[in-house]
Amino acid sequence: KPINALVSAARRFADGNFDARVYDSGRDDEMGELTEAFNAMADSLQRTEQQRREFIANVSHELKTPMTTIAGYADGILDGVISPEEERQYLTIISDESRRLSRLVRRMLDVSQLQSIDMIKEKRPFDLSESMRRVLVSMEKKITDRGLDVEVDIPEDAVIVLGDNDLLTQVVYNLLENAAKFAEPDSALFLGLERKGGKAVVTVKNRGATIDEEELPRLFERFHKSDRSRSEDKDGVGLGLYIVRTILDQHREKITATSRDGVTTFSFTVQLADDNRGGKS
Repeated sequence: KPINALVSAARRFADGNFDARVYDSGRDDEMGELTEAFNAMADSLQRTEQQRREFIANVSHELKTPMTTIAGYADGILDGVISPEEERQYLTIISDESRRLSRLVRRMLDVSQLQSIDMIKEKRPFDLSESMRRVLVSMEKKITDRGLDVEVDIPEDAVIVLGDNDLLTQVVYNLLENAAKFAEPDSALFLGLERKGGKAVVTVKNRGATIDEEELPRLFERFHKSDRSRSEDKDGVGLGLYIVRTILDQHREKITATSRDGVTTFSFTVQLADDNRGGKS
C-alpha cells in the first residue's frame, strides 16, 4: 500500500496536480524516509511552479502596459484621431515607452544570463574602490539632474577584492541608481566602502520615504515595487534590486536593507583578497 500511494501521488503530480502528497504515517524505516523525501520534493516543485506562474504573470503585466500605449498612440496618429499639432507629443511618449520596453527585455535577459553563471569560476582580484569611483562618474548626470549631492567615504588606497568586476560594479550602479531615483530632491546620497572582518563592506544611503519593515525583504523580489510612488515610477521595471541579489548570491555574499526615519540603507559584503585584509579603514 505505501508503494501504491507513492505511485498514485507521483502520477497525479505528473498530471499537474501539485497539491499531491503522500500521507506520512510516521514510519521509522526506509519507507518513511522515502515518503518524507517525496513530500519535500513535492513542496519544492510546487514552490518552483508557483514562482514560474508569478514570473509569467508579472512579465505579461509589465510588457502589456508599454505595448498597449505604443499601439494606441500609433493607431491614433495613423487614423488621424491625434491632430498633427499633437503628433510630436505622442511620438515622444511612444519613444519613451519603446525605450522602457527595451530596458525591461534587457533586464530580463540579464537575469536569465546571471542565473546560468557559475560565479565561483569567475572570481578575480580587482580594486573595488576604483570601480566605485567609475560608477560615480557614470552616474554624475543622473544625480545632478535630480539636484542631489553625494557624500563619499571611499579609501584612497586600493581595496582589492575577489569577484567579477563587471557584475559587482553593476551591483554598485544599481544600488546608487535606486537611491538617486527615490531620494528627496536636494538631499544627499551616501556611498561608502570599508574593510571589516576580512570583507569589504559597501554602503549606499538615501533620504526619502521610509519603507515599511515588512516590505524590506521583498525589495529584492522580481518586479516588486514597495509602495505607490515606486509603482508609479515609469523608469523602473522592478528588476534592478533582484539583479543585485542574484549577483551577490552567485558570489556567496550578503546584502542587508534598513529604512528608519526616512533614511534607507543598503549594505553588502565582498570577499577581500588575502593580501588586503587590513583593519577597518
